Amino acid sequence: MKRLAFALLLLVPAVSCSRPAEVEVTKAWARDSIGGTRNAAVFMTIGSPSGDRLLGASTPAAKKTDLMTMTHEGGKMGMAYVDGIDVPAGGSVSLNPSGLHVWLSDLNQPLTAGQSFAVTLKFERAGEKRVDVAVLKPSAPAPMAGMKM
Repeated sequence: MKRLAFALLLLVPAVSCSRPAEVEVTKAWARDSIGGTRNAAVFMTIGSPSGDRLLGASTPAAKKTDLMTMTHEGGKMGMAYVDGIDVPAGGSVSLNPSGLHVWLSDLNQPLTAGQSFAVTLKFERAGEKRVDVAVLKPSAPAPMAGMKM
Protein backbone atom coordinates (compact mmCIF):
# COMPACT_ATOMS: atom_id res chain seq x y z
CA MET A 1 0.00 0.00 0.00
CA LYS A 2 2.85 2.39 0.80
CA ARG A 3 4.38 1.71 -2.64
CA LEU A 4 1.09 2.56 -4.33
CA ALA A 5 0.78 5.80 -2.38
CA PHE A 6 4.39 6.68 -3.23
CA ALA A 7 3.80 5.93 -6.94
CA LEU A 8 0.71 8.15 -6.96
CA LEU A 9 2.68 10.98 -5.34
CA LEU A 10 5.26 10.72 -8.12
CA LEU A 11 2.53 11.06 -10.76
CA VAL A 12 1.09 14.31 -9.38
CA PRO A 13 3.95 16.56 -10.61
CA ALA A 14 4.02 14.82 -13.99
CA VAL A 15 0.29 15.31 -14.51
CA SER A 16 0.42 18.97 -13.47
CA CYS A 17 3.33 19.61 -15.85
CA SER A 18 1.55 18.07 -18.80
CA ARG A 19 -1.44 20.43 -18.61
CA PRO A 20 -1.13 23.51 -20.81
CA ALA A 21 -0.70 26.84 -19.11
CA GLU A 22 -3.94 28.77 -18.77
CA VAL A 23 -4.56 32.13 -20.35
CA GLU A 24 -7.59 34.35 -19.96
CA VAL A 25 -8.76 36.50 -22.83
CA THR A 26 -11.29 39.24 -22.11
CA LYS A 27 -12.89 42.17 -23.95
CA ALA A 28 -12.13 40.90 -27.48
CA TRP A 29 -13.51 43.41 -29.98
CA ALA A 30 -13.19 44.92 -33.44
CA ARG A 31 -14.83 47.85 -35.22
CA ASP A 32 -17.51 47.60 -37.89
CA SER A 33 -15.76 47.63 -41.28
CA ILE A 34 -17.88 50.31 -42.91
CA GLY A 35 -17.31 51.52 -46.46
CA GLY A 36 -16.02 48.25 -47.87
CA THR A 37 -12.82 48.25 -45.81
CA ARG A 38 -11.05 44.93 -46.45
CA ASN A 39 -8.91 44.98 -43.30
CA ALA A 40 -9.62 45.19 -39.57
CA ALA A 41 -7.87 45.09 -36.22
CA VAL A 42 -8.84 42.95 -33.23
CA PHE A 43 -8.19 44.13 -29.68
CA MET A 44 -8.38 42.31 -26.34
CA THR A 45 -6.79 41.84 -22.94
CA ILE A 46 -4.77 38.66 -22.33
CA GLY A 47 -3.75 37.51 -18.86
CA SER A 48 -1.81 34.50 -17.59
CA PRO A 49 -0.91 33.42 -14.06
CA SER A 50 2.28 31.74 -15.28
CA GLY A 51 3.16 33.87 -18.31
CA ASP A 52 2.98 32.92 -21.97
CA ARG A 53 3.57 34.25 -25.47
CA LEU A 54 1.00 34.82 -28.21
CA LEU A 55 2.52 33.43 -31.41
CA GLY A 56 -0.25 33.98 -33.91
CA ALA A 57 -3.95 33.95 -34.71
CA SER A 58 -6.36 32.66 -37.33
CA THR A 59 -9.99 33.29 -38.23
CA PRO A 60 -12.43 32.23 -40.90
CA ALA A 61 -13.38 35.93 -41.18
CA ALA A 62 -10.17 36.84 -43.08
CA LYS A 63 -7.73 35.29 -45.50
CA LYS A 64 -4.69 36.35 -43.46
CA THR A 65 -3.88 37.37 -39.88
CA ASP A 66 -0.79 38.99 -38.40
CA LEU A 67 0.39 40.28 -35.04
CA MET A 68 1.20 43.97 -35.32
CA THR A 69 1.91 47.11 -33.34
CA MET A 70 1.47 50.79 -34.00
CA THR A 71 4.63 52.84 -34.49
CA HIS A 72 5.21 56.57 -34.04
CA GLU A 73 8.28 57.91 -35.83
CA GLY A 74 8.99 61.46 -36.92
CA GLY A 75 5.42 62.53 -36.26
CA LYS A 76 4.05 59.76 -38.48
CA MET A 77 2.04 56.76 -37.41
CA GLY A 78 2.55 53.36 -39.00
CA MET A 79 2.32 49.66 -38.26
CA ALA A 80 5.00 47.04 -37.81
CA TYR A 81 4.82 43.25 -37.68
CA VAL A 82 5.80 41.51 -34.44
CA ASP A 83 6.91 37.87 -34.02
CA GLY A 84 4.93 37.41 -30.83
CA ILE A 85 3.37 39.16 -27.87
CA ASP A 86 4.62 38.38 -24.35
CA VAL A 87 2.05 37.94 -21.60
CA PRO A 88 3.73 38.55 -18.21
CA ALA A 89 3.33 36.01 -15.40
CA GLY A 90 0.61 37.15 -13.04
CA GLY A 91 -0.22 40.10 -15.27
CA SER A 92 -1.86 41.00 -18.54
CA VAL A 93 -1.18 42.67 -21.85
CA SER A 94 -3.62 44.98 -23.61
CA LEU A 95 -4.05 44.81 -27.36
CA ASN A 96 -5.53 48.23 -28.15
CA PRO A 97 -5.87 50.77 -30.97
CA SER A 98 -2.72 52.64 -30.02
CA GLY A 99 -0.45 49.60 -29.76
CA LEU A 100 -0.45 45.85 -30.21
CA HIS A 101 -3.27 44.14 -32.13
CA VAL A 102 -4.26 41.20 -34.32
CA TRP A 103 -4.49 42.42 -37.92
CA LEU A 104 -7.02 40.83 -40.30
CA SER A 105 -6.19 41.18 -44.00
CA ASP A 106 -8.61 40.61 -46.86
CA LEU A 107 -11.84 40.11 -44.94
CA ASN A 108 -14.16 37.48 -46.42
CA GLN A 109 -17.14 39.76 -45.72
CA PRO A 110 -17.63 43.06 -43.92
CA LEU A 111 -17.65 43.08 -40.11
CA THR A 112 -21.08 44.26 -38.95
CA ALA A 113 -21.79 45.94 -35.61
CA GLY A 114 -23.79 43.74 -33.26
CA GLN A 115 -22.38 40.53 -34.68
CA SER A 116 -19.37 38.50 -33.55
CA PHE A 117 -16.82 36.17 -35.11
CA ALA A 118 -14.33 33.61 -33.87
CA VAL A 119 -10.56 34.02 -33.66
CA THR A 120 -8.23 31.21 -32.63
CA LEU A 121 -5.17 32.43 -30.75
CA LYS A 122 -2.01 30.29 -30.68
CA PHE A 123 0.08 30.46 -27.51
CA GLU A 124 3.55 29.06 -26.88
CA ARG A 125 2.53 27.23 -23.68
CA ALA A 126 -1.27 27.22 -23.59
CA GLY A 127 -1.74 26.02 -27.16
CA GLU A 128 -4.80 27.20 -29.06
CA LYS A 129 -7.65 29.18 -27.53
CA ARG A 130 -10.85 30.14 -29.38
CA VAL A 131 -12.18 33.62 -28.64
CA ASP A 132 -15.43 35.29 -29.71
CA VAL A 133 -14.83 38.84 -30.97
CA ALA A 134 -17.64 41.39 -30.60
CA VAL A 135 -18.03 43.84 -33.48
CA LEU A 136 -18.72 47.39 -32.27
CA LYS A 137 -20.12 50.43 -34.06
CA PRO A 138 -17.41 52.80 -35.32
CA SER A 139 -18.55 55.46 -32.82
CA ALA A 140 -18.86 53.10 -29.82
CA PRO A 141 -16.36 53.56 -26.99
CA ALA A 142 -13.74 50.87 -26.57
CA PRO A 143 -14.45 48.38 -23.76
CA MET A 144 -12.82 49.32 -20.47
CA ALA A 145 -11.84 47.39 -17.36
CA GLY A 146 -14.87 46.08 -15.55
CA MET A 147 -17.13 46.15 -18.63
CA LYS A 148 -18.82 42.88 -19.50
CA MET A 149 -18.80 41.74 -23.12
